[in-house]
Amino acid sequence: MSAAAILKLQASGFSVEQVSALAELVDTQAATKADVEAASHKFDQKIEATGHKLDQKIDGVEHRLELKIGELKSDLEATERRLDQKIDGVEHRLELKIEGLDRKITETNANTLKWVIGAIGFQTLVLVGTIVGAVAALTRFIPAAPILHQ
Repeated sequence: MSAAAILKLQASGFSVEQVSALAELVDTQAATKADVEAASHKFDQKIEATGHKLDQKIDGVEHRLELKIGELKSDLEATERRLDQKIDGVEHRLELKIEGLDRKITETNANTLKWVIGAIGFQTLVLVGTIVGAVAALTRFIPAAPILHQ
């Protein structure tokens, strides 16, 4: 407590004992400007240290996330390659099945064509046989015409 403050207290009616007790209380319990500045400086240092620790932790988390993202990209690329291989395999099997079906269709068409040609040939033979038989029958019943010589 300053001397001017003590004199003001005594002038306003405080006893010397009261002023001394008040001065002792202020000296032991109240923070001085230097105390406040020291505490402020200490807090600033702690805040700065905490900020530094947080920056380090954030950097660590960021690094781990980057590693994890890299792993996920690698896993995704590997999965994509496996799927491409499976798709290629399925496409190949489908192409083979389609080729097999095309061969069967071609064979079936050839067999059908053989049957149709055979049926037409048979019908032609039957028709020719019928015509020959009819001509032969007609020649038996119709007398031969005389041949005139000139």
